Amino acid sequence: MNDSLDHLTNSPFTGKTGFENLSPAKVTLCLLLLLLAASFIPFVIQKSNLLENQYGAEMVAKSKDYSDPEEFKVLRVRMNLWTSGLTLPFLALLFPLIISNYTGLNKSDLGWKNTGLIPSIKQGFTWLIILVPIVYILQFFMVKIQLLLPGENVTDHPLTQLADQKLLALEWIMLFFSAVVGAPLLEEQIFRGFIQPWIMAKKSGVLITISCAIFLSVFQFRADWYKAFSLAWGDRSMENDSQLQIHITKALGPLLFSLLVSALIFIINRKNKSHAAIGATALLFGMIHAFAWPSPVGLTLLGVGLGIAFAKTGNIVTPIFIHVGFNFLAFGMLLIQTVIKG
Repeated sequence: MNDSLDHLTNSPFTGKTGFENLSPAKVTLCLLLLLLAASFIPFVIQKSNLLENQYGAEMVAKSKDYSDPEEFKVLRVRMNLWTSGLTLPFLALLFPLIISNYTGLNKSDLGWKNTGLIPSIKQGFTWLIILVPIVYILQFFMVKIQLLLPGENVTDHPLTQLADQKLLALEWIMLFFSAVVGAPLLEEQIFRGFIQPWIMAKKSGVLITISCAIFLSVFQFRADWYKAFSLAWGDRSMENDSQLQIHITKALGPLLFSLLVSALIFIINRKNKSHAAIGATALLFGMIHAFAWPSPVGLTLLGVGLGIAFAKTGNIVTPIFIHVGFNFLAFGMLLIQTVIKG
């Protein structure tokens, strides 16, 4: 990265945007409003009995049975495709409207530029070619390392579990709109278009963001922390000690990773705020996906690439293009895997 990253097209330091006036409370409220809006589609789905008509009342009832979380896990993932496939694109379209009306930021502040579209897409294509092999190689080695640890704690993304399922045509469509359309559009607007420039505009932006990332690394593994502490203070036996080791290993991995990256970001922040903002945003982006450990390691690296690409062009289309391409490749691989398994 070079000094050009310090002069973003939409940088709040130019005085042309209002990111510097956004308090952490206001940013949080914006995201809460988005979450509130996210409840609209599930409400409509529930009231329309869409799932009952598609799968039958008995199957829907089973998907809501959490007495054994693993038993109907894949069934829940299939039904959640309808929610995510409709909700994520809806929120992606709604996001600029919510932010603009509540904060006064315009679409240009959020990275939506009317000029330089073709060069932005060209840069996105270049970055995509660079990032895909690097992220996948890193992910490959992280999985190998994880399998050497107690418990072999590798958690597949919920969507990858669908490779063994014979999905309906409409389910494939919902999966496409969720993973390839909705998620990239929404996540890039939130992380690169909103959070990254906000971090650069606020003195405490880096600290707040990495604190949230560290919190997520613990919160998403709260069940393992609870079981680990319960076993540590309970009766000691070989079986309990083995389970303790497994839960500790599973819970510590994300926490240690987030702490290590946070320390690196703090060091970078002393010399270059914009570089630190890119790193902090990438870490938060990665830890949002901590439920599928160890994929957040590769996704954090992907987030760094997305942040740099956005910094260089100032156009949100660039990271969206990269993200869409990355997820489309994953979608294609899942589809091929499903066809092969027949």
